[in-house]
Amino acid sequence: MSAHTVRRRTGVVSTSALLLVAVLASVRQTGSAVLNAQAASQLASEVIQNEIKAEIDNKNLWSYREATKHQGKELLLEYCQTEHGTIHRLLAVDGQPLSGEQRQAEDQRIQKLIHSPDALQASQNKESSDAREERRFLKLFPDAFLYQEEGRHGELVKLRFTPNPNFHPSGSEQHVLHALTGTMVVDVNQKRLASIDGRLMTEVKFWGGLLGHLDQGGTFSVVLENVSPGDWELKSLKVEMDGKALFFKTIAVREQQTYFDYLPVPPGTTLEQAAERLRKDANG
Repeated sequence: MSAHTVRRRTGVVSTSALLLVAVLASVRQTGSAVLNAQAASQLASEVIQNEIKAEIDNKNLWSYREATKHQGKELLLEYCQTEHGTIHRLLAVDGQPLSGEQRQAEDQRIQKLIHSPDALQASQNKESSDAREERRFLKLFPDAFLYQEEGRHGELVKLRFTPNPNFHPSGSEQHVLHALTGTMVVDVNQKRLASIDGRLMTEVKFWGGLLGHLDQGGTFSVVLENVSPGDWELKSLKVEMDGKALFFKTIAVREQQTYFDYLPVPPGTTLEQAAERLRKDANG
């Protein structure tokens, strides 16, 4: 994922976060014909192919806000994407706007970042690496699961996915994938993913448990929204997973974010202009 397509999905930083592709509003069964298993699998495959293509081709730039919980605090941040990278600004903590001193500290942090080529390059490299990992992960979905229609409402079809017994995982992420069951909601007209959620049905051990494990019952949930023609962006993310890492370190992934107020950013916007846009929004 290049700097301008980060979704945008900046949370793809760990095995569990790689799962973040998803969740489901409840949908009712209607009188439409139910897809058979082959057709359901074909639909899922087309949707995944479109998601991968969109990640590569999409050149839209956005500013947006994120409400998140971090270390016991509720944070409100604003992001602005540019062709040179994405920068963000902290707006509020626990519902309280930043003080004048805190706003000044944010100004200084952002200015230091945008005038640090090495830091910006490292950020862009990380975003590109995350994008490649996400695409590689998505490519496994058509082969890793069996699909069946569970319901539909208008143009939205709900597909249940279960592990394909003929899929043989080889890496850590693939073993996590193969332990999942869940549902995805797809837009049948646009052939795009609207949401997906999943649950680990078994414990996942890494290298026979020597490198750790993820506990049975862990869940993830992601919802996307159609913010402009052909452009689906992250709306919410929730991950709850527990386990043990190397040397008995406890894994407790508790992520919950909401993304909103998507506004287009003009092509050619510089980092300095993005910083000024964030500053004005913070003081507005």
